[in-house]
Parts: sequence; structure tokens; C-alpha cells
Amino acid sequence: MLKMKQYTGTKTIKACPMKLGEAEKVLGRTIDTSAVENREDQDGYLVEYEDGYRSWSPKSVFEKAYMTSDTYVDRMLIERDDLQKRYLNGRKFSFSQDFWSLNEVERKLLREQLDTMERYLYILSRRIKMASTPSNG
Repeated sequence: MLKMKQYTGTKTIKACPMKLGEAEKVLGRTIDTSAVENREDQDGYLVEYEDGYRSWSPKSVFEKAYMTSDTYVDRMLIERDDLQKRYLNGRKFSFSQDFWSLNEVERKLLREQLDTMERYLYILSRRIKMASTPSNG
């Protein structure tokens, strides 16, 4: 049996909404998808990777993996959402039995890390609010 490791990655791509049938015409090839009714009308995205390779992704798969990052506010929202998930997972861990299996120094450092993450979340949220609110100037 193969021993598989977990990997986490992040990539930036370009994409636009496009039905499967149209994407096949643009790409000049048939895209292998599971048997679906109205195959050509299946919603999805034409995707272009950093190396120029182009493919098509079903809408549900694409929208689970990617968020718009055109503006700095978009990028702050992504950063905040990712940080919030990590912070909440850390907080949950800090109330678990496994937390108490750590030595005292590790527990103290984790608490400091979570406090710093909480402060960072607060700052990001303020910046997002300021950037999203029309100025009163």
C-alpha cells in the first residue's frame, strides 16, 4: 500500500465563465467529463494557468477552489478568510485534550500565536471595512 502524504497548494490562475461546449471550441479539443445530460450546456470556467496551459473546470469544482482576486480588497478578503479558518482551528485545538499533551512552552507559544492571529484578523477586518466604505470626503 502506498503511503500518501497530505499536500496543500495555492496557485493563481486566469479564468472566465464558459459553458463546456464553448470551451471545447476555444480549446480545439474534447474535454473528458462524466456522462452528463446537456453536456455542452454544462456551466464551468475556461482556465489559463501561469505556464499558459488552458483547460476547462466544472463550475462547482472551480468555485470551491478559487475566489476572485482582481483587487487588493479581494486579496484581503481571501487572506482574512484563510486566517480566520486557521485561527478557529487553532482555538478549537486549544480546548482539546491534545492541547494538554503539549509541553508548557508549546502551549504558551500557541496561545501567543492565537492572540496575534486574533489581532491580525481585527486589523484586516478594519482595513476591508475602510476600503469598502465610500469616503465621506
